[in-house]
Amino acid sequence: MKILLEIPDNKASFMMELIASIPFIKVEETVKTPVSSDTTDYLLSSAVNKERLLNAMDRSKRGEIEYHNLLEE
Repeated sequence: MKILLEIPDNKASFMMELIASIPFIKVEETVKTPVSSDTTDYLLSSAVNKERLLNAMDRSKRGEIEYHNLLEE
């Protein structure tokens, strides 16, 4: 049996510790891309993503814009 729990970020660490301490439970963390409109907060929550996002914003302000075709033609 698999059970999926959605836990608020501010409680995740505590819940993972608690659940992992039960010997017969196998814990697998998954990262789900947020579907909320507040994707910027999600991107800024990781140090690596925050740095990439801020660097991209700086490049954009300087006019260093890159265009990428994401669909193959």
